[in-house]
Amino acid sequence: MDRVKVLQVIECGGPGGSGQQVAALCNALDPARFEVGLAYAVRPGTAPEDYRRTAPGAAQAFHIPEMTREISPGRDLAALRRLTELFRREKPDVVHAHCSKAGALARLAARRAGVPRIFYSPRGYSFLMLDRPAASRAFYRAIERSVSWIGEIVAVSESEAALARTLSWGKPVHVAPDPYWPALPSPREVGKGGAVTVGACGRLTYARNPEAFVRLAQRLTDSRNDLRCLWVGDGELGAQVREMIHDMNLSSRLELTGWLAPETARERLRGLDVLVHFSRWEGLPNVVLEAMAAGVPVVASDAPGNRDAVTDGETGLIAKDEVALLEKTLELVDDPARRKRMGEAARERVAQRFSPRKTVEILEQLYAG
Repeated sequence: MDRVKVLQVIECGGPGGSGQQVAALCNALDPARFEVGLAYAVRPGTAPEDYRRTAPGAAQAFHIPEMTREISPGRDLAALRRLTELFRREKPDVVHAHCSKAGALARLAARRAGVPRIFYSPRGYSFLMLDRPAASRAFYRAIERSVSWIGEIVAVSESEAALARTLSWGKPVHVAPDPYWPALPSPREVGKGGAVTVGACGRLTYARNPEAFVRLAQRLTDSRNDLRCLWVGDGELGAQVREMIHDMNLSSRLELTGWLAPETARERLRGLDVLVHFSRWEGLPNVVLEAMAAGVPVVASDAPGNRDAVTDGETGLIAKDEVALLEKTLELVDDPARRKRMGEAARERVAQRFSPRKTVEILEQLYAG
């Protein structure tokens, strides 16, 4: 029996969650049943060959540098032309596009090339990005609506699926949750005394709302002497956040680690007592799954993706604003027994709801038609 030829397409390959998830998917599909290829561009600062090495499961890889994240008519037309030529030459049975730009361009190209099965995973719709003007977000929504008649949407969370159904022209919308790929770490010891550590992890970017975490760190450390705060990561807002920490006299109370190797970052994450993820928008946040897998309870913003990962009151807490963020974080800081109970429930939820096996089974069934 011939293998099904699948091409994964993404414009933001690199260390971010979407890039990691797509690379892991390339590696996880059954090579006896699927011939996997990867068409990709990378985030600024990421070498194409570095991202390619993270996806050895892709038998072939095609770098499409014209496929940028921002709208650029000239580059977008060039990317559309290259993708169309690629699909006509390689004749895949399936094209699965990930993220907004690849989602639009690859679906159009696959339709032009006559690809039989076309799928799209938004991984956080562009029109949710609150750093864009309202007119720009309306334009992104219109683009999503205009191409959603092509293929079928595979959302990474139930909240994303609900949004997708408003755009899908009545076509099927599937849900294949982004999984936690590594083996579950061993249970951690909690509530043994010493300073409580409240942390966040991720790129210092507008979407992750780091300024809210700095304000939270000031309020937490002002109210509790035996408390430390930590941000694991760095990013384009790094200089601004460091200046904010200095101006608020938090340098001795809030540690900003900078970029760490993945395993080192996971170790720092496992050392937290509470993870705060007060992001402005999401697809399905990898760092929340990482923390839950490690048995760390999460206080998260009430955003799509966050509320799909965190079961409010069971595996963590959902905060609608910064006042609630402080209150709910303090609830966990002051109650080690509750932290332990929620952390154990979080590990169980990751094992049951976000296992790679389940997600890969869903996608393999879709790809096989």
